[in-house]
Amino acid sequence: MSPSPASGDVPALRRLAQLSILLAMANVVGTAAALARLPNAVDLGQWILIAVGALSSLFAFVFGVMISLRKPRARWAGFAAVAVAILAAALFSLLAYVVPEAFWIFTVWTVTLLSYAVLATHRLVRWPEGGLTEEPKSRLAIFISYRRDDSRDTVGRVLDHLRLAFEAEHLFLDVNRQAPGEDYRSMIETALEQSDVLLVVIGPDWVNTTNREGRRRLLDPGDMVRIEIETALRRDLRIVPVLVEDASMPRPQDLPPSLEPLSYRSAVPVRPDPEFQPDMQRLVVALRQHGAGA
Repeated sequence: MSPSPASGDVPALRRLAQLSILLAMANVVGTAAALARLPNAVDLGQWILIAVGALSSLFAFVFGVMISLRKPRARWAGFAAVAVAILAAALFSLLAYVVPEAFWIFTVWTVTLLSYAVLATHRLVRWPEGGLTEEPKSRLAIFISYRRDDSRDTVGRVLDHLRLAFEAEHLFLDVNRQAPGEDYRSMIETALEQSDVLLVVIGPDWVNTTNREGRRRLLDPGDMVRIEIETALRRDLRIVPVLVEDASMPRPQDLPPSLEPLSYRSAVPVRPDPEFQPDMQRLVVALRQHGAGA
């Protein structure tokens, strides 16, 4: 399963916002201290120092505020703040070398900026895939139907995204809740009774996956995936086909008669990276809207 950022990264980003604003204020103090130690510097040198200190303060402050306000472009502001911090650190390390009387001020400033750049970059790389949204998690109950041999890894990523927007106890995945020795038909029946939506995850081999005898599994009345979809159709549940790994919707003639209605349901494609994240966000929005209207 591919790793995805945990929802716990959002509080970590809030702390980064606070740190960015503190850095902005510290840069103002550092600039004033450096100017005090360089009273005889030429005007151009003083203006360069003021400009670099002001720019690093401004970019860090804007980044911190954008995280706090959960702005959609906060991540790009963060990359800009890191770039300015690194450039400022390079300048101040040079000044620490050529201005011995201000060595400690510029050295501390350089180390501070580089430490901030490393921490901010770490958080930018681990930016939550669901963004900075603080919307409460939906209680929509979602049953996820899939074939392990067809889309196991992708389903893991899909589930990670859904957990950011929906309460985990209302997300049903067979491997999570099936007790040893339990009749899977009863388990499916019970789970779908408690569900609002059935997501049918369809990968490239979903239609043609075969059993040990070489027969297509969909043609087996006891096939778990077939039972899940038949039960959902019988209960008139909302069924959303989710096409992964560039799969296409099965044609009616590819399905047993009891599953033919599935081929007429509107599907949601969830493509491989780099489209995976925006496609999942669209799916989450659609499911949330269904939950709000239920």
